[in-house]
Amino acid sequence: MSKYSESKVGIDLESKPPININVSSELTEEESILIKKCLMKMDLRILPIVILIYICALMDRSNIGSALVNGLKEGLNLNTTEEGNVTSMFYIFYILCETPSNILLKKFKPHAWFAFIGCGWSIACIGLAFVKNGAVFVVLRCILGALEAGLTPGIVGYLAYWYTRSEIGFRMTLFFSAVPISGIIGSPLAALFASINLKGFYKFQNIFLLEGVLTLAICFASFFLIRDYPDQANFFTPEEKELVVRRLKNEQGMASETHASFKQTISAMLDWKMWVFAVIFYGLNNAYVVLGIFAPTLIKSFGYDSIQSTYLAIIPNAVGLFGTMFVLSQVDKRSYVSLICFNAIISIIGYSVASFTTAPVLRLVFIGIAGFGSMANIPLSLSWMSVNQGGIYKGMIASALVVSFGSICGVVSPRLYVLKFKPHYYIGNFVTIFAIVLSVILSIVLSLYFKAQNRYRDSNPVDLSYMNESEQRGLNDKHPNFRYKL
Repeated sequence: MSKYSESKVGIDLESKPPININVSSELTEEESILIKKCLMKMDLRILPIVILIYICALMDRSNIGSALVNGLKEGLNLNTTEEGNVTSMFYIFYILCETPSNILLKKFKPHAWFAFIGCGWSIACIGLAFVKNGAVFVVLRCILGALEAGLTPGIVGYLAYWYTRSEIGFRMTLFFSAVPISGIIGSPLAALFASINLKGFYKFQNIFLLEGVLTLAICFASFFLIRDYPDQANFFTPEEKELVVRRLKNEQGMASETHASFKQTISAMLDWKMWVFAVIFYGLNNAYVVLGIFAPTLIKSFGYDSIQSTYLAIIPNAVGLFGTMFVLSQVDKRSYVSLICFNAIISIIGYSVASFTTAPVLRLVFIGIAGFGSMANIPLSLSWMSVNQGGIYKGMIASALVVSFGSICGVVSPRLYVLKFKPHYYIGNFVTIFAIVLSVILSIVLSLYFKAQNRYRDSNPVDLSYMNESEQRGLNDKHPNFRYKL
């Protein structure tokens, strides 16, 4: 080769732009101002509609608790097995369908997928008002679970389409503010619907019918309101779009360019860290599930009647909203693990006092305190999991599997809060407290591992210039540039 040729090759190699993956973009002062405008535009178009749909989903799955204290068992002559199945079978199908649903989300546009599953489960909810026996009721609850399965993990993955790792925590917490809001709205709304005299309908049937119609209207509208991908959005100026796309490409990549593959799916499923996140979420989610579904049942065991207990179930949700607002103020200032452990300790104290004392007012106060920590930990645990995956598709698979595993508590807990265990429900309360303690221990262990890995990667840089961009993105969180968030 001539000296000229060697010189030309050297120039080409030197001029080849570096591949930026898993790095945060350094912004100029003008770009920092511009990205704030972009984030405001995204927040106004992305968050309100998905929060509204999630509120509806939570009410449609949790209204079973209000229905049980408003005559469902007697109206359909449910036996003990059916009483447990109306809740647990929902979660069985919810668990089975979450990962397939997130894979399907990559096959369809988000606006079409979320509108489809939302309209589907709302029709199933309406159908619950017309069934005449427990067997058909359980079948419709299964359909409800299968369709709702695509929402929570789907939105967790969908937010990563639009926001960088440093921006996810705040938005995820806003999204999951739907949890306490749905309880605040759902309990009195269910009590209101139950008190309406609709000819030919029992109280519990009113709840399913009217809440289902409300959800159907909102989910139909979502088809026209949900935006799909940032690089296809028409509400950015060209300058704004270039900046948003560049920042996302430098971190997790673009969702519109990410495709599902069997190899990546298996790789994500074999990541032990994902399963630790799953167990952590199980313990924290169980605390929410018990409050979200069985708060009326627990409060009724304190000595209140059916309508009173339905209204009073607002207490843990209202206090939980304050917990979520606290997390919103701290999530960008403190580590995920510190906030998770803080909220978990509050949950343990709240559940312990509410479970093992006898004064009704004291128990009401502390079941509210349990709500503060329990509901705030849902967005924290899923945000922490999401930002530590290193890629769009792995994040989608991980979110589906983590939420699926965490939702197993919806199968277990209903068996521990049936009428034969009243009034104290000791076994269910012991399981709830133990699961929270386990989540705290695993969170601390995982954070120590992340800290050690970050320190190792800082001290041992690796040259990946021989790999192309696709190959490097396939490394996900194993990429040497990736740093775990604590």
